[in-house]
Amino acid sequence: MLTRRKVLATAPALAAAALGGPAFAQGAYPQHVIKIIVGNQAGGTDDIISRFVADRLTKEWGQAVIVDNRGGGSTTIGGAAVANAAPDGYTLLCLISAGINQTVLREKLPYKLSSFAPVVGVGGFPVALAVSANTTPKITNLQELAAAARSGDGVTFASGGVGTMGHLTCTRLLNALNGKGVHVTYRNNPEGLQSLIGGFTQMMAASVSEVAALRGEDKLRVLAVAAPERAVSLPDVPTFKELGLPDFNVVLWHGFAAPAGTPPEIVAKLAEAITRAVRDPEFVAKMKPLAYQEDIKTGEALVAFVNGEAARWKKVIVDNKITVE
Repeated sequence: MLTRRKVLATAPALAAAALGGPAFAQGAYPQHVIKIIVGNQAGGTDDIISRFVADRLTKEWGQAVIVDNRGGGSTTIGGAAVANAAPDGYTLLCLISAGINQTVLREKLPYKLSSFAPVVGVGGFPVALAVSANTTPKITNLQELAAAARSGDGVTFASGGVGTMGHLTCTRLLNALNGKGVHVTYRNNPEGLQSLIGGFTQMMAASVSEVAALRGEDKLRVLAVAAPERAVSLPDVPTFKELGLPDFNVVLWHGFAAPAGTPPEIVAKLAEAITRAVRDPEFVAKMKPLAYQEDIKTGEALVAFVNGEAARWKKVIVDNKITVE
């Protein structure tokens, strides 16, 4: 059993981070460019959501809101940039599930959850389990996957990095199936999915939208969706609940955070504006095919959710002795 330093902030501590800090700046906020930092390369769901939010805030406030992609380190490069930024509301982080997990996984990370003032959680995308159509033995359902995972060295599974939701979801599934697996890391999900299509790995967990776009007899087979209900874009794919794993629900969560100490007036204004943006009918229509699930959270509810997710995946990390350093 691994022992790790405590990095999860208590709800009061995170709330204090949002409430503390310098007095509200003179004049109306915002007065100049706001930057939303995304800890991944362009094209991912965090990038798509952030760019829509940036566009809507720009139109609403008449000040430029831009997206700055800082990929690398499983979102930790972007996280560090925001944690070290001035707490004035002009630098935001698109905080996602993988970013939460990194604060548990990495002992030498130069920041922790309490380094951020939570602004708003907006929702996310359910995870789906895909297998390659180009490996032997052929895997066409969860029972065949379980059999492969319990034989020999088990199965190989791809992910976009250590501690990502794809990595931890597959690890948790193998535990549930009493199977084994070899983790093969790539720089991002698209690279991992291409390895799956090529038959270099056998399975991968990614968002419903990612696997639905690559589904095909000569590419990927999608075995299950980790959500309470079937996905609109994959209506013939069962949920894990239908397959006998009722508690296997995994969402690639998205939210926004500011540096700790950001004035509460600014946090509140940002939360209200971002909520309006993601409830815009155009955003809703754009996200529906991607199986997006709205889940607006602010204040103590958001703090409790973030800490709950950190604790949930910390158990998987510790129980499986997952390390990155």
